[in-house]
Amino acid sequence: MTPEQIITVVGWLLSADPVSEAFPVIASGGADPRYPVIVEACPANAVPPTDVEGKTVVCGRVSVPENHDKPDGNRIELAFAVLKAHTLSPVPDPVIYLHGGPGGGTVRELASIVHPLFDGYRSRRDVVTFDQRAAGISSDVVTCFNTLGGNIFELFVPTEFTDEKQAGFMQSCVKEVTDSGRDITAYNTRQNALDVRALMQAIGYQDYNIYGVSYGTTLGLEVMRSAPEGLRSVILDSVSPPQAKVYVENSKPTQEAIQAVVDQCAADEACNKSYPELGPLVLRVADRLQKEPIPASRGKPEVTVMTLIELFAKRNEAGALPNATRYIPLILTEWERGESTTWDLLSSGATNATPSTEQRLAPFADKLTADQKAVARLLLEGASNEAREDSAQYVGVQAFTQSLKERSAGGADFADRFSDMLERAIIATHSKDEMLGFLRSVAALVPLPPSKQALRDLVNAHVPALDQPSILAVLEVMSDADVAAFFAEISGQARTAFAGMVGAMDLFIVACQESVPFNSREGFDAFNASLTYPFLGLDVDDQIQMFEICKLFIPLPESGHHAAVTSPIPALVLYGLNDTQTSSADAKDTAQKLGNARALGFPEAGHGSLIFSQCAKDIGLAFIEQPGANLATGCIESLKPKWVLPPSK
Repeated sequence: MTPEQIITVVGWLLSADPVSEAFPVIASGGADPRYPVIVEACPANAVPPTDVEGKTVVCGRVSVPENHDKPDGNRIELAFAVLKAHTLSPVPDPVIYLHGGPGGGTVRELASIVHPLFDGYRSRRDVVTFDQRAAGISSDVVTCFNTLGGNIFELFVPTEFTDEKQAGFMQSCVKEVTDSGRDITAYNTRQNALDVRALMQAIGYQDYNIYGVSYGTTLGLEVMRSAPEGLRSVILDSVSPPQAKVYVENSKPTQEAIQAVVDQCAADEACNKSYPELGPLVLRVADRLQKEPIPASRGKPEVTVMTLIELFAKRNEAGALPNATRYIPLILTEWERGESTTWDLLSSGATNATPSTEQRLAPFADKLTADQKAVARLLLEGASNEAREDSAQYVGVQAFTQSLKERSAGGADFADRFSDMLERAIIATHSKDEMLGFLRSVAALVPLPPSKQALRDLVNAHVPALDQPSILAVLEVMSDADVAAFFAEISGQARTAFAGMVGAMDLFIVACQESVPFNSREGFDAFNASLTYPFLGLDVDDQIQMFEICKLFIPLPESGHHAAVTSPIPALVLYGLNDTQTSSADAKDTAQKLGNARALGFPEAGHGSLIFSQCAKDIGLAFIEQPGANLATGCIESLKPKWVLPPSK
């Protein structure tokens, strides 16, 4: 952060300008009475350090019909956030980021995901995002809190949660949600697409652009088909199109990622000469590692066929194995000989270590005078120190912001004191049953509004009589802000334990209803039997379990949902050659069928191309600025792997 940014942010924080000045439409309840809007506090630590809640960022909820075909029926609230453009003269069409899933969420991740990936768009535009129905903060309406609370011990101790228990849990969860009166048949991509249009109308945007990633591309395509009003342009990054059998062909993206390495090496003269027939080598290595893994030694675990899958699959995760493709032919060659030198270096991070100042200077040492070296050294070390200072400043600004929030709300430290006293009293019982009972009662508080009476009931039900008076005395002097802080703390802890199962339910409620039987276990088995790289069939247990759990739901795909989308709206389709979650072939097929789209592939990019390179970000920015113009894509060439060749003999 620059000094000017720090001064500006602190000034805004201290001035506490009302939301009504910065976001008048949202503060007034929204622009469309069909979809009322309310402002609410952003989640803790969600606001980017260079932003100020109420001034440059606002969070809220929009009320939409649970079923848009029944506008007078049940309603649900969806969490959203708007990040203002960094200009006093923004263009009127924002970018809305559609997150992946089904499930996921993004409002809690403004600082960690939305800001680093989309801040460039804010040079000209507002950026909008929201937690889709059955996702993130918006998923509470389909979260089975009673079932979760009843299984709180198993959720805190995942080893207790067997596949059999998980299936039973999901069955109870589905029953609890349907018994609550929720229409689970309304949780699908078409209704989600109608939510997108409703949100943008509600917060006052007539025209807008979409950037969707993963399931966000499925949703973006459905907006193009079912709710295109006001949609100016669309970027689809890591595409999961409705016509693709993505659950049947779960191994297809990984197979394509392997083949992309083979093809890129074959297209490079030096790589092809050093590593001819790379595809057959992959198969030979897989066979060898299945029969005879490289033993654990060197302070490293054994190298198995699952390590081979990991070598290709981990490149899909940003930062996991950066720029690893260039080493793959050499690693495979060594593995075939029973050696693992290069893999050990790569997996330890040694090949991607941040170079020291002296290492940076070394290539130019003979071209610089002593004085020039000294100046260069000072500049390089100053840059490193500035990066560390930036990180510390971000932490400081976030802490200052949270402190001001708590002070404004009127909170003291009574919430922490109450929590500590409760914890000590329950632990002192030395009773496993009492501790589990207390945990279940605490979990039951998560969906409830903050209430002193609920806390009195908790104390009276679980705290030994001798400890009750002192704990209740603290409770009585707690302000509303203290009570809210305690509820927020236990909610955060419980939701951390709930996260895996809530995420699974959020996925299944959409996928099982609209993607089955279009995707079937029989089709899955047939596809895996035809794999070019058959060893990928060893890593499919999670997908098999999904087909079993989907039997708990009644398939209700919307008519025509699995037809390919065509649209005159300009679209840009991006895919990463390292992506092991979505298919590059599906991306190219989607662009071809859309009719007004182009597809671009990015070397050394995994799932979510813009996460991996400035090149992908800049091409996306250029497209949104002028959707019909020719794009300068020369930077893609610079991303190609610089192959590591075998040592000279």
